[in-house]
Amino acid sequence: MQLTETKSKLFQPLYLRETLFCILYGGRGGAKSWEIADYLLIDGIKNVNRNLCCREVQKSIKQSVHQLFKDRIKRWKLERFYNALETEIRGVNGTLFMYSGLLEHTADTIKSFEGCNRTWIEEAQTVSKRSLDILVPTVIRTPGCQVIMSLNPYLLTDAVWADYIQPALDGKRDDVTLINVNYTDNKHCPPELMRLAENMKRDDYDAWLNIYDGQPKLVADGAIYKDELHKAQKDGRITSVPVDDILPVYTVWDLGVSDSTVIWFVQIYGKEPRLVDYYEANGEGIDHYIKLIKSKGYDYGGHFAPHDIKVREFTSGKSRLETARTMGIDFTTVTNISIDDGIDATRQLLKTVWIDEKRCARGIECVRNYRREYNDKMQEFKPRPVHDWASHAADALRYVALSIDRMVVKKTPKLPKPIASRGWQG
Repeated sequence: MQLTETKSKLFQPLYLRETLFCILYGGRGGAKSWEIADYLLIDGIKNVNRNLCCREVQKSIKQSVHQLFKDRIKRWKLERFYNALETEIRGVNGTLFMYSGLLEHTADTIKSFEGCNRTWIEEAQTVSKRSLDILVPTVIRTPGCQVIMSLNPYLLTDAVWADYIQPALDGKRDDVTLINVNYTDNKHCPPELMRLAENMKRDDYDAWLNIYDGQPKLVADGAIYKDELHKAQKDGRITSVPVDDILPVYTVWDLGVSDSTVIWFVQIYGKEPRLVDYYEANGEGIDHYIKLIKSKGYDYGGHFAPHDIKVREFTSGKSRLETARTMGIDFTTVTNISIDDGIDATRQLLKTVWIDEKRCARGIECVRNYRREYNDKMQEFKPRPVHDWASHAADALRYVALSIDRMVVKKTPKLPKPIASRGWQG
């Protein structure tokens, strides 16, 4: 059997390349990855392509689609054209397939992908807005480029859904082609999977809608702060919350080494906490963040960080606590207690906190998606929260909850209370 362009009209947009972005989305069993891999292999024979296959987290080549390409090359007997090496695939005409995780890249390191004219973002539902905002401007500089995304949708708030799919569905993006594909569209879908899908449709329709029909959820399974955030939204406490010049601002940090550093900006009105601003970046030194908070122009009352800020770095021999002090920032370390006790404290915080919906949008998205992973074997959620793109903001919010009592305003100024139903200022 010879590898040729797909006969299915459903996947023809991949080959036509009429728009910059082509997004294949839907539930399990739709053969999205097979179709994309076959397309890129065909296209790489016809043209000399530089293919970047990426995902949010890739700690080893085993987490990439490298094995999928090797399987499809073998399936279509393309070994004479493609040479599958340990970490990449090369065509005899110069076509190249390479793989990368996005989480640890910065705007500078992502420049190594310039010149890629085919980019496949797999498991795109897990890719953060930050990663997309860094990657896309780099790869679209290449003339004739194409960005393909494949995903089983998870949440309405996932960056790919919110920024690409929903606007395209609403007719607000003309640079996106959508291909919705499910197991019912796959003539090669195994009967065992068909049976599983139909059984779930009968027994748990809501789960079937997401897993097999590919419809996104509003809140993640195992979301730790789901109820608290829902109530805050219902009470009108996620709204416009201006920074008040009368009150000091406190910063609370979660410090990353090879991943994100997060800062929440907090004000206290009496016993009412306010999250008025948020910042997150990756791959920057502590001097970057200190310059950032100084550039805000806020009147700071104090700065809080976890106990690991005291750890000395091998390169300088100094701790980040000492480095910050030389730059005029004196940190107070947060009480070191168990994660579960910290989560309980955060739940109490979320009962009264007010959050600025625009400046803290990224932080809200992360906290909303902070979750426990489900253990399929034990049929229960694992006790420890998932460490992913959402966890840094949630960790920093936990430190906020543990530091509130030390954010003291000696005399509470007489300020008007917000009208919840009409926003902070009415």
